[in-house]
Amino acid sequence: MNNAINHIKNSIASGQPILQIVSYEEKRVENYMAKIAEQVLKTDNLLFWDINNGITENNQTVNQTQDPVQAIDYFMNKNTVGIIIFRDLNPLIRQSPEIIRKLREAYKKLKNSKKLIILLSPDDYFPDSIKKEIDIIHFDLPDYDELKNLFFKFLDSIEKSGRRINLDEKQKKTFIIAAQGLTLDEAYRAFMKAFQGKNSISIDLVSKIHLEKKQLILKEGVLEYYPHKFTMDDMGGLDNLKDWLKKRERAFSKEAKQFGLERPRGMLTMGISGCGKSLSSKIIASLWDLPLFRLDMNLVYSGMGGSPELAFSRALKTMDSVAPAILWIDEIESGITDKHTDSESSRILGYFLTWMQEHTSEIFIAATANRIDMLPAEILRRGRFDQIFFIDLPTRKEREEIFTIHLKDKGNDVSLFNIPQLAQITKGWSGSEIEQVIISGMYEAFNQNRKLNEDDLFVIFGNSVPLSTTMEEQIKKIRSWAHKRAVNASKDKEY
Repeated sequence: MNNAINHIKNSIASGQPILQIVSYEEKRVENYMAKIAEQVLKTDNLLFWDINNGITENNQTVNQTQDPVQAIDYFMNKNTVGIIIFRDLNPLIRQSPEIIRKLREAYKKLKNSKKLIILLSPDDYFPDSIKKEIDIIHFDLPDYDELKNLFFKFLDSIEKSGRRINLDEKQKKTFIIAAQGLTLDEAYRAFMKAFQGKNSISIDLVSKIHLEKKQLILKEGVLEYYPHKFTMDDMGGLDNLKDWLKKRERAFSKEAKQFGLERPRGMLTMGISGCGKSLSSKIIASLWDLPLFRLDMNLVYSGMGGSPELAFSRALKTMDSVAPAILWIDEIESGITDKHTDSESSRILGYFLTWMQEHTSEIFIAATANRIDMLPAEILRRGRFDQIFFIDLPTRKEREEIFTIHLKDKGNDVSLFNIPQLAQITKGWSGSEIEQVIISGMYEAFNQNRKLNEDDLFVIFGNSVPLSTTMEEQIKKIRSWAHKRAVNASKDKEY
C-alpha cells in the first residue's frame, strides 16, 4: 500500500494536477484521498463526480454538472485548494474529444495549483492523446496490516456477542494470509460468510475464505479451483520432497519476510507417470494453508477463452490478483514448450518466462512434467524454479507406505495383510498401479459379499503388467536425464 500512497503524494508534491487511479475499491481509495488531502494539501475540500449525480460537494449536489466538461470547468474555476474524484469517467473519455480537450486545458491551468483531479476507475485504458498529461497509479490491494485490522474487528464483535474463538496466534495469521489478494469489500464478505451463524470460530472455517477466491477464478474459463483434500499423510515416501516443503511451510508469512527470506517461486516435479507428481502439487496447498488453482493448458489452446495468448496472460493476471496461492500446471510440457513451431506457442512461452522472472505476487508454481526433454532450457535454468525433483518408481519402503495408506483409506483392516510381502512382489509398480490393484480386488470381494483379502490382490498381480515393463526404455531415458539434473524426491534407495 505504501507504494501507491507515496506515488500519489509525490505526484502532488511535484505539481501534477491529474492522476488516474486504477482500482475497484472506490470507498477505500476515497478514504485514503481524504487523508492525503488533509496531510498534504491541508484541506478537507473533497468533491466527487459521477454520471448520475454530477458533482457532490459537502454532501450537496451541484446543479448542471452532470456533463463532465461542465464539471471540470466548475472545479477549474473554484478558488479553493482541493481534490475532485471522477468516478468511472474512462468510458466517456474514449468517446468524447471534448472531454480530452478539457482535461488538457485543466492540466495547463491547474499545474502547481494544489488542485487535483482524480480519475478513479478499474479500467486502466486511456487514449494516447492524453497519457502524457496524467500519472497512472495502480492502487494496491489491502496489505497484511489492513486485513489484520479488519479481521480483528470481526473477532472483537464475535467476542462481544458471546461466541467462542478457538484460534491460536498462528491460526489467526492463517486467516489473514488467506484473505490476501481480496479487496477490502471482498475480505469483509468472506469473513462475514465464514463466521455468520457460527457459535465457535475454528481454523476449519478458513476454507470459506478460499471459496471467496474461487469466485474470482470462476470468471476465468482456463483456471480451476481445487479444494483441500490431500495432506502429507496421503502420500507415501518422497521424504526429500516432503522435507523441502515442510521447511517452507511459513514461507509466505510476515515473519519470513522480516527475517529477510525471499518468497519461494516454485518447484517442478518430473518423473514416471503415476508416482505422485500431481499429488505432491495438491498437498502443498493443505500444508501451507493456501488455495490451489489448476491452469488447464488444453483449455488455453482450445480458444474457449479467446486467443490462447490472451487467455494465458489473463489467467496469470488473475492469479496475481488472488495471491498468495498455489498455481498448479500439470504436464507443463504439453502447453509450454519450444518444440511447437507456431507463433502462439512461442509467444506464450515468452510471456511465461517473463512473468516467472518479473512477477512480484506471492504465487508458488507447482509444475509437473512427464517429458522433461520437451521443456526449453530457459524454463529449467536456476531462478525459474527453486527446485526440480525427480520422482522415480517407489522404493520397497515407499510401497509399504502406499499399501498401508490405500488399504486404510478404503476401509480395510491393514493387520490382515502382509504388507512387506505385498511390497516385495510389487517391485517396479507405481503408486497409482498399486491403488488400482486394491480397487480391482475390492470389486471382486464386493461382488462375492465378503471383505478384501490378499488372494484377491495376488490374482490381479498375476494378470497385470506394470508400466515399468511396458515402458522400460522410456523410464531408463527419464532416469538418465534426471541423474545429475534433479534432486531425487525419495531418501530411500532400496527398490
